[in-house]
Amino acid sequence: MTLRRFKTVALLLCAACLALAGWMLFHSLTGARMAGCGAGSGCDSVMGSPWAYVLGGVPVSLPAAVAYVLLALCLVFLGGESSEDRSLDRLIWPMMLALGGAILGAAIWFCYLQLFVLHAFCKYCTLLHLLGILLAGWILFSGRSLSLSKGRPERSFDRLRNRSWFAIGLLAAALFAFVQSRTLPAAAYDTGRTEVALPAFTDGEIPVLGPSDAPDELTLLFDFQCVHCRRLHKVLPELLAKAGGQYSIRLCPVPLSSACNPYIPASGIDRFAGSCQLTCFALAVWYARPDVYEAYWDYLLGGGNERASIAPADAEARARALLGDGFQEAVQDPRIDAYLRKAEELFGRTSNAAKSGVPRLIHGQNWLVPETDQADELLELIRLSL
Repeated sequence: MTLRRFKTVALLLCAACLALAGWMLFHSLTGARMAGCGAGSGCDSVMGSPWAYVLGGVPVSLPAAVAYVLLALCLVFLGGESSEDRSLDRLIWPMMLALGGAILGAAIWFCYLQLFVLHAFCKYCTLLHLLGILLAGWILFSGRSLSLSKGRPERSFDRLRNRSWFAIGLLAAALFAFVQSRTLPAAAYDTGRTEVALPAFTDGEIPVLGPSDAPDELTLLFDFQCVHCRRLHKVLPELLAKAGGQYSIRLCPVPLSSACNPYIPASGIDRFAGSCQLTCFALAVWYARPDVYEAYWDYLLGGGNERASIAPADAEARARALLGDGFQEAVQDPRIDAYLRKAEELFGRTSNAAKSGVPRLIHGQNWLVPETDQADELLELIRLSL
């Protein structure tokens, strides 16, 4: 392989990675909407989470952009003709290998977070990581090809040295992962306030957790298919106990599917397909048999298993078992449609142009989207933000 070909391919990959990292950095700093990243999307979940930041608030796209800028500079100055340039190459090549290792390690780390921690994928992040893996592999394996193309066999020492520098980059990525896990920002990833009037719910329209005479009433918007909602669902009893009677919580399911929610932009992939049916069945059980709604809603929310996925057909079967011959009448209850219009309006009026995720807690005109499954942390966030 010629040096020219190596640099051309590497620079093209580096430019693509830098463009993606720069666009995500701009999004993080300004809140600009990214195409296909509306409410309920994977990138809304990923880029709105605390894992999108390091050192308490620095967007992870910033060190990524710096790494790709440094790598691009190395590529530009690599392969000069003079003796001074050849001496510079001996410094540039180890730096490139270390950057390649760091890029590969970071890609593995963030793919792990999306798969096993966030249970959601950002298409921009995933594309960046895939391109980064290709770029790192190109740098690592091109050294041998470049050596052979110059007519000199690759020595064992050269191979060991190259792999050592690459390993140093991997260790740097591991250190980054350790630092990030120890410096996560505050659990709230979105807060806001709206000045427009918000829909209000009457007694009996939706369930209420906590004391009926609580000084402060919160409204919780959630989707039955939302992983973060399932996590929050598990801590609600502990939260209310720790609050000491200060709060009650109105449970307000709102589907994040564009099939029935006009505030969710239609896209090629509906991550919450089925939410419309699940919400309808949940409300039907609530209105027809409020004495059994709690167990049924807990079932729809996974029964404590945040990764559970309840199919609409299974939810319908269980609702039929609970409601018997009254099932058909219950799902056609006009109160369901009236509630959905009101809940979707509440969702739309408390969403902003950049982030609009759930679960969302609303108190008065203020709203909070938390990212925590710790009752103490959540209570502190509520007291500070609402």
